[in-house]
Amino acid sequence: MTQDVADLDRKESELYAVHRLEIVDRLRKLILMSREKRLPLRIVQGMLWYLGLPEDYLKSSKEIQNGYFQIARMQDGEQGLNASIGPNEEVISVLQHNALKLNGNNCWPPSVIKFSLFPSKGLCLKQKIEMWLDEFQILQYVSPYEDFSTLNPNSDISEKRVIRVLHELLCLFFDNSAERRRLLCLKKHLGLPQKFHKAFECHSHVFYLLLKNKSCFVVLKEAYYSNSAIAIETHPLFSVRNEYMRLMLKSEDILRSRRGLKVFDKYSHEESFDGLTDSVN
Repeated sequence: MTQDVADLDRKESELYAVHRLEIVDRLRKLILMSREKRLPLRIVQGMLWYLGLPEDYLKSSKEIQNGYFQIARMQDGEQGLNASIGPNEEVISVLQHNALKLNGNNCWPPSVIKFSLFPSKGLCLKQKIEMWLDEFQILQYVSPYEDFSTLNPNSDISEKRVIRVLHELLCLFFDNSAERRRLLCLKKHLGLPQKFHKAFECHSHVFYLLLKNKSCFVVLKEAYYSNSAIAIETHPLFSVRNEYMRLMLKSEDILRSRRGLKVFDKYSHEESFDGLTDSVN
């Protein structure tokens, strides 16, 4: 490793040590959104990077050793990671937390919580769709951590719950975005419909689809809208991950310039050889 990479690695380790409990709690919340309050280990392993946890977390987790998480069998016999809720504990979503802060209310969040809408430039909705969206906004709020077994899957309330789950999920990730196909493994466990990916397209005022390197990424608009009244809390490792990206781009520039120098040296060598040949002849 270069010195720059070594410094970043040390900085990331220090930040992780300071904010470990906060970052681990993001994994716990992801598990608590599932039907069984547990997720297969293979899925947890695939989500570690998005959550900001080290790749070997499951092999050396203090939280598993001290009982904060438990290894348990899933219904299909697969090994899973289990998380539990305390007897008097109430897990609230990011939207509920922000609603409490906005209203200055220290009690329970309101039963109706509206989305923060960020329409794309030039977007003009038909009046019928605008009316539906207004009604959709005032539907009862169903937390991603609540039991949803009694909801009609074809109802607007159920659709609103799906948006809430996807919103909360992206809030847990370090950059509030993810490759869309990476979320498919969570569909069954989070109670999402078969074609839940259409929610990203239908609710473009909440999500943004980004095509990058032949892959489709979904981004939570609210996290990148600086004029939000209540901002989404920034992940502790967000800044250091960005520094890694800048270093990688810098490395690409260095490698590109080196390749250019090699080509230049090759042609210079060939020209010198041709000149030498002409002189001999």
